[in-house]
Amino acid sequence: MRVAIPLATPRQRHQMRAHTLTVLFVLVCALVYVAVFEPVRDDTLYNTKRGIVACVLSFILLGVTVTPDTLFKRPHPVVWRFTFCCSIVYELGLIFILFQTKSDAINILRHIDPKLGVPLEEKSYGGNCRIYDHEAPDDPFHNIWDKMDLFVPTHFLGWYLKTLVLRDWWLCTLMSIMFEVLEYTLEHQLPNFSECWWDHWILDALVCNGLGIYLGLQTLHYFSMKTYHWRGLWTIPTYKGKLKRLMGQFGPYTWIDFDWRSTSSLGRWLGTLGISLVI
Repeated sequence: MRVAIPLATPRQRHQMRAHTLTVLFVLVCALVYVAVFEPVRDDTLYNTKRGIVACVLSFILLGVTVTPDTLFKRPHPVVWRFTFCCSIVYELGLIFILFQTKSDAINILRHIDPKLGVPLEEKSYGGNCRIYDHEAPDDPFHNIWDKMDLFVPTHFLGWYLKTLVLRDWWLCTLMSIMFEVLEYTLEHQLPNFSECWWDHWILDALVCNGLGIYLGLQTLHYFSMKTYHWRGLWTIPTYKGKLKRLMGQFGPYTWIDFDWRSTSSLGRWLGTLGISLVI
């Protein structure tokens, strides 16, 4: 059944477009007020913080007006442009922190949250791995209930959202399994990665991650969203075809045939000679 989509009214089109001049005028007025009318405060730390915040806000404000729209239009394109600009600022902050020492990074981040730098209590999940503990008759399944903490819904919600982004059951499942393998390799550094075998593979990989991936795929099907197939190389049946596809990855994306027709006229002949001499 076809549904007629009403056209946007002039008022709606006006609301949806970027008001570049208005935003620029507001930004210039704010900067002029700070530069001319606001009293100067002789505090280096205070001025540095305000300067960084002003730079970030100016970048985001200009970004939401000049960055292109994404595939998301609702509730308003500015929401997704704002999200995109904030993600850029966040990534730049992470890159800056990457080049700092641990102590310097903590001191910098303390300006955002003074509580940082205090060691957190690490919880080990791999102490007693009995599913049914006969030594505790009052609650023999206490080991299972002890594992039911905040990480259970975050595992589920995280893989639900990852599935909406990646849209491939094979890739999501592989990443889920490899993440559990990664936890095994980092147990000696992070005590909370030390988990029981059934916590790794049943509770996390199968139940939480698997259920999140399944519901994510069902959401894609419900909204008729396109799914992706990230394992294109393995669908090629022969090794020769795989090798040809792999070598083609390093070649041009497309080949374009172009005929100069240099002998079709005297002008084209002279033009071709001129280009050849310049090159």
